Amino acid sequence: MTVSLSSSDTASANARRGLAVLRSRHSQVPRLIGQRLLQVPIVLLVVSVLVFWLIKIVPGDPGRNALGQYATSEQVQAWNEAHGLTGPIIERYFSWLVGFVTGDWGTSLIYAAPVRDLVLGRLGNSLFLGAVAFVILVPVAFALGAIQARREGSRTDRALTIGLMSLASVPEFVVGVLLLIVFSLTLRWFPIQSSISLDGDPGEVLRALVLPAVTLALGYLSVLARMTRTGVLDTLDSQYYRTAVIKGLHGPRLLVGHVARNAVIPTVSLLGIYLGSLLGGSAIVETLFGYPGLGALLVTATVEKDIFLLESGVMVTGVISLLALLLTDIALLLIDPRVRFDEGE
Repeated sequence: MTVSLSSSDTASANARRGLAVLRSRHSQVPRLIGQRLLQVPIVLLVVSVLVFWLIKIVPGDPGRNALGQYATSEQVQAWNEAHGLTGPIIERYFSWLVGFVTGDWGTSLIYAAPVRDLVLGRLGNSLFLGAVAFVILVPVAFALGAIQARREGSRTDRALTIGLMSLASVPEFVVGVLLLIVFSLTLRWFPIQSSISLDGDPGEVLRALVLPAVTLALGYLSVLARMTRTGVLDTLDSQYYRTAVIKGLHGPRLLVGHVARNAVIPTVSLLGIYLGSLLGGSAIVETLFGYPGLGALLVTATVEKDIFLLESGVMVTGVISLLALLLTDIALLLIDPRVRFDEGE
């Protein structure tokens, strides 16, 4: 006996099957978060040991940096002892680690201020700058990639390819300097230095953020646009796209449901890496524009061997980067049906 299903029964079965798959993927998210939360402390512990050891072997003496070249060796030694910089490195590391975990991040050697206040204060500035750069970067890269894919092989595609490759070959600080020369020194549209308080006038804050945010975004634009172009081309060449066209789908339903979603999957993992880098602060851009962010603070801490400031800053940026990667994993798990999270992975 042959049993035939009506079109409504088939649609209902497909809907139930889709909801079951969606629930299955959603149920994996808590396990993924739990496993990542167990891995984060281990990763941070390894990073903290490496930073503590590297700052130890790098030439230079914090006491000499603080007191100057005319200080005697006895004065430098006394300064180092007073600031807890002498003794076995293992003992000093565990002393710092216990203090960091319990909330006592120590006192900065160069700023003579609590490290916790310095790092968290600058972190807010870097997060805001990174968020602005990310907001600029993503839509522009997706738009350029989509235009290139749509006009594959045309003059527009080739011109954009050459422009993006040229942009990728220029160092970030050179791009920043050129923007400063054109838009700050020549046109005077934006300030040269971005060292302002975010609590100030919103218009002035925006003017100060434009150049560093655009410089940050341009540094990642080329690769992200190329990834988008490749993703769109692969989608347009796929069997399911042709099937959707044959079924009569067109317009926004075709673009959003079949093209955009599948084309963005290869770029999601890249976005997670970029998001962590942008939010963690870019040392070069912040230093160039005089922006009071965490990246510029860590550059100063590295040069002056301010171990407590450097360690705490690296830990905070590490947490941000790992959280960004976790968000990437969750996004991939939810939007890509091919991704499965194995608890024993």
